[in-house]
Amino acid sequence: MDNLSELKAMPIWVCWNKIEKNGRMTKVPCSAHGGKTGTNEEYRGTWVRYDEAIAAAQKYMYSGVGFVIPQGWFFLDIDHKELDDPFVQKILHRFDTYTEYSQSGSGLHLYGKCDFSRLPTEKIDGRLRLDRRFYTKNPGNDLELYIGGLTNRFAVFTGDVVADKAPADCTEAILQTLEKDMRREEKPAPAQPAATDKFTQLYKLGDISGYGSHSEADLALCIMLAKETKGDAAEMDRLFRASALHRDKWERRDYREATLRMALERYEEDTTPPDFIYEGKGGKLWVSAPLLAKHVRENMPYILVRDSGRQTMQVYVYENGCYRVYAPEMLKGAIKKFIADFNETFVTMRTLNEVYGLITTDLGYISQDSLNADEGVINFENGLLDISGEALVLKPHTPQVLSTIQIPCRWNDTPSPTPVFDNYLETLTGGNKDVQKLLLEFMGACLSNVKGYRMKKALFLVGKGDSGKSQLKALTEKLLGRGNFTGIDLGEIEARFGTGAIYGTRLAGSSDMRFLTVNELECFKRITGGDSIFAEFKGQQGFEYTYSGLLWFCMNRLPKFGGDNGQWVYDRIIIVECNNVIAKDKQDKLLLDKMYAEREGIVHKCVIALLDVIKNGYSFTEPDCVTQARSEYMKDNNTVLAFFHECMVPRLNRQKDNCTASKLYEVYKAWCVDNNHGYAETAKVFRDTLCEYLGKSYSELTMHTDKGTYWCGYTLSLDAKQEYARIYGIDFLS
Repeated sequence: MDNLSELKAMPIWVCWNKIEKNGRMTKVPCSAHGGKTGTNEEYRGTWVRYDEAIAAAQKYMYSGVGFVIPQGWFFLDIDHKELDDPFVQKILHRFDTYTEYSQSGSGLHLYGKCDFSRLPTEKIDGRLRLDRRFYTKNPGNDLELYIGGLTNRFAVFTGDVVADKAPADCTEAILQTLEKDMRREEKPAPAQPAATDKFTQLYKLGDISGYGSHSEADLALCIMLAKETKGDAAEMDRLFRASALHRDKWERRDYREATLRMALERYEEDTTPPDFIYEGKGGKLWVSAPLLAKHVRENMPYILVRDSGRQTMQVYVYENGCYRVYAPEMLKGAIKKFIADFNETFVTMRTLNEVYGLITTDLGYISQDSLNADEGVINFENGLLDISGEALVLKPHTPQVLSTIQIPCRWNDTPSPTPVFDNYLETLTGGNKDVQKLLLEFMGACLSNVKGYRMKKALFLVGKGDSGKSQLKALTEKLLGRGNFTGIDLGEIEARFGTGAIYGTRLAGSSDMRFLTVNELECFKRITGGDSIFAEFKGQQGFEYTYSGLLWFCMNRLPKFGGDNGQWVYDRIIIVECNNVIAKDKQDKLLLDKMYAEREGIVHKCVIALLDVIKNGYSFTEPDCVTQARSEYMKDNNTVLAFFHECMVPRLNRQKDNCTASKLYEVYKAWCVDNNHGYAETAKVFRDTLCEYLGKSYSELTMHTDKGTYWCGYTLSLDAKQEYARIYGIDFLS
């Protein structure tokens, strides 16, 4: 039985040739098809299975075969040590897995599996790498550890077996090796000498205070010497012996050769021209703008977004798990880095502008609506939280998810305590647990990608000043990040450019909305209902879009509005009364910062609350106090209902008076002059509103006589008749 059958069946194999570069031999990967290959993802199409690689090696007379280390596998390389070396025996005892001799015969290769998620990693330049606290190549013990997915390396395979075992899961052994044999020494705070560069510090002064160990300093100096000598190993050795860093350890052949080899590898990486550099006449090197543009497309994840609203194109670059807007100069800076990493003297603004133009004139645009469109994920610093299944699952970041909003904390399955936030919420709600749950649900919706119009609600926090109601909204905004929310009141939303102001935001509203009167909540109804709304920016053509965020307003008094104000409009409003005023001497000016420090635990509460909203068919949990507040608001805001409750009484015992339906409406209009700035509903709206509120038709609620039409069960109160006698007149007797 072949213990490596699983590995050999994977399409990860390449061939390799031993060639001379800069006076030393090196192994260069070759495609089994006879062309160029490499270890980057772009070359995956050139990789083959083991038997194909062996056949190609024989056909093209390559030096041997190897494989690109796949994720979930590792390659441990021990150089320049015999099998009976105590260090080697310790490693072999620790790793119970397949082992073979290296190609030179003076080292060992170990292959096996590992749990990628348990290894210490970090993001470096947007890519997952081994935590920098640990070596990949330890110059002190000639141990090299490569993890698939963290390093782009290929392993030279020999088949010269030392231990013919099945590749085992060696996660524990890897963690132990990292801790005991690959950990860098903690760097002391370096005392930087004045007016000396790094070379002088190392070569003349022997000052290694800026490095984790003496071996790291040796390697750093050798890298500098490689550049000075253009890769001449013998000259590097001679110069190092004359430096202040020279010590007895340098006389050890294995240490000296390993350090020189790693320095030369680094030198080659730095001096090998990238694929966008070409050789012109006379051997001069040039930057090809088209090839550099191609290189950027292949090595820097970005998207071009067509914003139909602003009639612009924006570039979003993927960094640290999230797409971020790059202004033109920022994108040129990112392009510049590709050139500068090879040779900064090759950078010209002409090239940068040309490459920028080539990239931004590509036709692969996506629409603004494609951003943050996946309602099943929430982006955290440590991954994408999948909320679409039965259980919450944290998945790795991927540029395939077009997310521009990243919650500024890590997701932890175990919630952390939030004492400051809990106390604040208790005070804000007067200890009402149902209201607290509602607020957490709304915050959770804001922090997610769930379309706001699915809930068809807006949040109104109303109460006296100094109740702390705006702090909750401010915390939510801080979690969303700038650019993802906007401050705007209801009146401004209903104005000409209001719907343009909220375009592209996740949260809109006011933290301290003044008392106002709005003719009609037309835009409000469309926004919360998921209808298409018209918007425009000053000086630009109008457009239509559907707002997918949420509305949240804080105020001292609820606004007045007219127009369509039926029950369905009020049902869009969640009213939470905040009447617990905080005394000046008890107000915490650092409250927001303290709550933000508890954000991991707070966000956990919000996400769990959001799951209930989704399970309930995208419905928030509304306590009785919210329903009651909505009912009172409807009475107070609706002039017809307010007039009904203030000025009308039941008609007892079929009493007769002068209160015809038309006379009643005239008194209502006069009442509106005194109580609603003169704004009154039409006679039809007045009639329909009363009928809807009383739950009967107009014919059921009225009677016709030779004196006129009367409301059967209702008339004006005596006080109303007296106050508006100039309109009403006097009652007749019959």
